[in-house]
Amino acid sequence: MKNNEIMISARFEFGEKNKSQELSFLVLKDISLKAFMEALYYGLKKSRKYEKCFELLEQYIKTHKEIQVLYTDKGSYNIVDFTADLERDGNKIKIYNAGLDQLGFVTSSCILFTKADEIKPLCLFHKEENSYILKEKDTLEYNISTRRLNVIEPSIIDIIPPNDMPQKDKASFLDVIIPTVLSTGGMLGARFLIMKLAPSASSMGNTMILMSGAMGVVSLVTSLYSFMKKKTDYKKNVQEWKSNYENYIGRIIGTIQKWQESDIVYLNSVYPSMDVLFENTAEINGVIFSRSQNDSDFMKISLGTSDEVKPLFEIRSEKKDNIFYDIYYKMRRDNKGIDIIIPSKKEDHKLNKLSPEEKAERKRNRFLLTDLAYNFANKGVDGENGGEVIGFNYLRSDSGKRPPLLLDLKNCGALGVISNDIQTSQRFIRHVVFELAYYHSPEDLQFVFFFDKEDQEERQNEILRNYRYLPHTNELLDGVSQFVFDKESSGIVFGQLLSIMNSRSHNKKEEADEPGSEERLTQIVCVVFYDYDIKETGFSKFLPEVPKEGEAYVNSVGLTFIFIQPVKDMLPKYCGNIVNIDKDNEKGRKVSLRYNVLSRETLNALSEDRGDKTKTNDTDKLIEYKYFRNRYMFGVENYDDKFSLAFRQLSAIYYTRIAENGKVPSMVTLFELYGYNTEKIRNGEVESGIRESWKDVERNDVTRNLRVPIGKHEHGILYLDLYEKADGPHMLVAGTTGSGKSETIITYLIGLCMKFSPRDLNLMLVDMKGGGFSDRLGELPHCVGVVTDTAGEEEGTSAAYMLKRFLETLNAEIKRRKLLLSSLGVDNVDSYIRALRHIRKIKELEEKPENAEEIQKLKKQLNDKQKEMLSMELNEFSPLSHLILVVDEFTELKRFSNESSDVDFIAEITTIARVGRTLGFHIILVSQNIEGAITDDIRVNSKARICLKVATRQASKEMIGNTAAAAPTMPLNGRAYLLVGTGTRFEYFQSAYTGANRNLNIEPAVALAQANNSGRYDSDFYFSKKDNALEKRRSEGVSEHDTQLAFIVKTIIDIGKSMEKPRQIFLPPLPVEILDTTDWEGLE
Repeated sequence: MKNNEIMISARFEFGEKNKSQELSFLVLKDISLKAFMEALYYGLKKSRKYEKCFELLEQYIKTHKEIQVLYTDKGSYNIVDFTADLERDGNKIKIYNAGLDQLGFVTSSCILFTKADEIKPLCLFHKEENSYILKEKDTLEYNISTRRLNVIEPSIIDIIPPNDMPQKDKASFLDVIIPTVLSTGGMLGARFLIMKLAPSASSMGNTMILMSGAMGVVSLVTSLYSFMKKKTDYKKNVQEWKSNYENYIGRIIGTIQKWQESDIVYLNSVYPSMDVLFENTAEINGVIFSRSQNDSDFMKISLGTSDEVKPLFEIRSEKKDNIFYDIYYKMRRDNKGIDIIIPSKKEDHKLNKLSPEEKAERKRNRFLLTDLAYNFANKGVDGENGGEVIGFNYLRSDSGKRPPLLLDLKNCGALGVISNDIQTSQRFIRHVVFELAYYHSPEDLQFVFFFDKEDQEERQNEILRNYRYLPHTNELLDGVSQFVFDKESSGIVFGQLLSIMNSRSHNKKEEADEPGSEERLTQIVCVVFYDYDIKETGFSKFLPEVPKEGEAYVNSVGLTFIFIQPVKDMLPKYCGNIVNIDKDNEKGRKVSLRYNVLSRETLNALSEDRGDKTKTNDTDKLIEYKYFRNRYMFGVENYDDKFSLAFRQLSAIYYTRIAENGKVPSMVTLFELYGYNTEKIRNGEVESGIRESWKDVERNDVTRNLRVPIGKHEHGILYLDLYEKADGPHMLVAGTTGSGKSETIITYLIGLCMKFSPRDLNLMLVDMKGGGFSDRLGELPHCVGVVTDTAGEEEGTSAAYMLKRFLETLNAEIKRRKLLLSSLGVDNVDSYIRALRHIRKIKELEEKPENAEEIQKLKKQLNDKQKEMLSMELNEFSPLSHLILVVDEFTELKRFSNESSDVDFIAEITTIARVGRTLGFHIILVSQNIEGAITDDIRVNSKARICLKVATRQASKEMIGNTAAAAPTMPLNGRAYLLVGTGTRFEYFQSAYTGANRNLNIEPAVALAQANNSGRYDSDFYFSKKDNALEKRRSEGVSEHDTQLAFIVKTIIDIGKSMEKPRQIFLPPLPVEILDTTDWEGLE
């Protein structure tokens, strides 16, 4: 779909069990409603395939004066009355003569023909105060505005490991008692022995024994108190240590949960639900098409909500050795903190008495305290035991909100989708396609669908209900549907895709040699429900290759696949991500990466299961799956109508593309460009206007400008001026066959001939493709030479010889002009022309004596040489003019250079361009295959460039510095870019069409292409000159050769008959035989 086209449809409702048929068409957006209705009528009339549609249409237009239009912009003109008038810019026109865009038609609009008595109006958009487009504008022209990007700063939560736990005193109760008892017993025994051996000390013995006993008791009590105090202090210190760390971890958990809540809110705002996208689309929100290829979230989509989404922050701990490996912790039931568990012998004793099941339950989710930070960062919820929280590796909220699960499609190479239900698969793809189309512009993203084989058109229409009108499915392939339903259409699509990818691969190699020249690629997403033996095609070489283990896949050519298969084993060799979707099992909707990093715990679990014959020990069971929910894919609620309307709304939005404004008209005729109407032509105003332009040399001064209109852009008429100080002096023109380059050049040349007389401006035409425009302009009085590749064939001279003669002629003309400039003492042709005008004026004034004063003023403007020349007669002066030299298919000169060993035609032309700047030469080089033909000399000397549709990106880059002219959306038939210098002017415009009929009642030819569901579009559905009976009747007696250009050329020739012809620079070759008509008189 070109950027001046829209895709609309006609729906025919037959009233038989709700049977209907809808046909889609590509039309120029500014075609009149009348022209479209005629195209639809005659196109259906000649088609046997749509007899019922034609019968309904014929009956409808006979019985109705109104038509119902569904899905127009803002609901305007839902009912179009053919008898009504439309006011535009202060003028009233019949509504059927208004353009489709003036009547509110947009892509996805539908004209309804029905037998029903009641019709429900269907609008795309309603007036919205929150939308600047729907509130104020008359069109759906949407501007992709600046996108504000948020970057989350790196956030880390550090978990400090616990300090060493207070050490327990190793002394036991006996260690305290025994020393005291032994020391006290020893003292009492010694005292008693002394009493026995020394009776003289017996009087004090009892007292000393009593004192010793008392001291022993005191010592024992003190030791016991100290023992009990240490024990109590130890318990208190342990409890304080335990409580402090539990409180610290509680605060950490609070911070983690708060941050997780914030992350969930943020992610849901950046990747909102589908309901939000529906609302934004209805309001034409500024987020639409906002993602750029340089954004980190380009082609990143949400699969739905999930409990397995990583937080946007990092949990980190300090590595520290700890000898207390037997200290454990367990999360509290409220998940707000932990309980530290310090095992004791008593508890161990109790634990040993429990059964294995009770023991396992007691130890469940109890972890070493030294593993706390690791568990918090790397573990989540124990899914097998009531959802008990173990760690915080995934985002969770107490409110029950879940974050979106994101999938990066750009760098996965291929996405494998496993589904055993076709409806579930289609809903999944519908969700993915809408989200991608919503965020990404058609310039950045295009889809190609390979559906299951289907030959029933009604079923195809149902499948394409959402995708048919999307610009993302209509701007990649040229004249071919991006939907495949059969083997034949798959071959066509594979062929075009292969061509695109080969071109991209070639460009990549060239870009590797030129760093910094990388071109932005339109990302292509191939959605494959059925592969149509893709592996047996040449396109298969672009299927994603498996990267080296551990390395990321690099999407170097802008190609991504989505394969849908019922089982995993049917997926292709490489899928970067695999999505399992199960219609009925919520646990079965999951996504996984191709590469999985297996933890040591996972491997240990595998080894533990080896003895269990009920468990399979294949590594596929160890893949880390992420489960997701999505009610728009799997819910019981039906969202078909919401998706259908949202897809249509998205299709209808026209967004302003750089240099591709939709306000540029699709066609401009030569008469329209100059404001000629039937009355002016009949009254002879065209001829009188040209005569006046030629005479008024002060207003139309060839020494000041060469400015004439060549077409229209968004703001009105576009002018080109090849004057040296403006856009000239030289120009390059490139365009493929059918692009309209000849019409563009002819428009400029005929404009010059209408503005300047043959005395001031001449043409010299070199046409190396068989006399294209030289045949149409060669008879003009301005034309001083024509060279074609066929000239001289009858005389036995080759094209190479004619080109040599042409170059010799030009070199002779250069020398002649140099001599003439020297004769008047000037250095450029403009000064020569002005001096000659002064001399001519003086000669005219000399005839009357009263002009003496004015003559003196004019003489002061002449130099000495020019004053000396006043003695000469006027007919002795040689006039000079600006010479426009047009070389069509100048790349053919390369071929002639190869055939001729003594002349380099390209180099000669370049030299003439360089030295001819001051001599009045203006060279226009034209070619359809410009790639590699522009030398540095040509590039330097060609200030202006007009680039129409070209075949390759490289050709477009050489002409205008970017690939816009090679884009699939670039129309043919006169759409062009004008670049002056390095960007002084950069215009996108529609050049004039000179081949329109002189009779303004004969409208330009109209073509209508039917957009078939698959395969090539039917470009022959309707062509007005061939199929329109009314047009044929109107054209009876009107010659198709009586064009607007022919009329202007004849008018100029007639005017030129009364003037002196300019000097012919290049004469045709002499004939082979010359008839001698001289009468000889012999001697008598």
